[in-house]
Amino acid sequence: MKGSEDCILSKLNNTKSVSLSIIVPVYQVVTYLERCIDSLVNQTYRDIEVILVDDGSTDGSSELCDKLAKNDERVRVIHKENGGLSTARNIGLVNANGKYVTFVDSDDWVDLNIYEKCITFLHEYSADVIDFNVEFVKEGQKISNQNIDREPFVLYDEDILYDYLYRGQTEKCPFSVCRKVYLKSLFENVYFPEGKVNEDIATNFKVLQCAKKMIRIRDIGYYYYQDNATSLTSGVLRSRDFDLLVACQELYDLTRKYDNKELKKLSLIKLARSYFSLLAKAAIGGISADVSREKIGFLTIQLRKNYVHLFFSPMPLNRKILAMLCAIDYRILATLYRVIFRLRRQN
Repeated sequence: MKGSEDCILSKLNNTKSVSLSIIVPVYQVVTYLERCIDSLVNQTYRDIEVILVDDGSTDGSSELCDKLAKNDERVRVIHKENGGLSTARNIGLVNANGKYVTFVDSDDWVDLNIYEKCITFLHEYSADVIDFNVEFVKEGQKISNQNIDREPFVLYDEDILYDYLYRGQTEKCPFSVCRKVYLKSLFENVYFPEGKVNEDIATNFKVLQCAKKMIRIRDIGYYYYQDNATSLTSGVLRSRDFDLLVACQELYDLTRKYDNKELKKLSLIKLARSYFSLLAKAAIGGISADVSREKIGFLTIQLRKNYVHLFFSPMPLNRKILAMLCAIDYRILATLYRVIFRLRRQN
């Protein structure tokens, strides 16, 4: 794994045992970083370490990391050359001292009580993983602090995998590692694929394969900030976005190892949905010069071949209709989007 020498050195210098390690990759987020870290160091659960992995930032984020670490001894900083989100997460994992581990993106933030609830339930139910809800937030939007006093939903073995794939069609950011707290030992032989985007999809599945018990709570614990222009979900369709197909194909290959038709069916739905997602991005954001017409044609053909999986999926009806339009011609969706955008501006 890249950066292993730096990881080992840092590990030797930081051996204090804690309950929860929070890994935060940092890259060019000086505007948002302090808000993120404030939500971590002010958690009601105190037995934590916050590992800031500075991925070669040049906008002042690197210096801000060091400043924040001086203010709280639970904050540790690892500086490294730019290598991407997966590399930063992997280095964080190697350096984590906690029994449990979670991840936070540095332009997002978390509810101040969420980790206390997670650790309490993990102990009470002797569970390996806990999952909570997320909320998308735009600048100036009022957030909903939804705390649900209900008993957690408990899942075991292959039901964990089914739940993960099923909710992949019905919930917000279901594949993100940021919405879970894990027993760190589950990552013993699992790393994030370096140099790739959409790294959570198959990696999360591999980790959950090792889990015996998972619990879900309905509390909103994580807030995704949507106005960052550098977000992977914004902008034009680029060649690297096709990593999504690689991740979804790997996910399907993983499910084929199980004698479980439902797992295979749901992973095929995810693969079919990936063709739709990329075409939708092309329709809304445009297409980069590094994406050929042949690649767009490939996506269209594959969506047409696999649309039946989406039609019979738990995906919302409006998404099914949009996917059908993309299967006919993604430019229909582009035209529809422009019309809706103009109408909204007029109103």
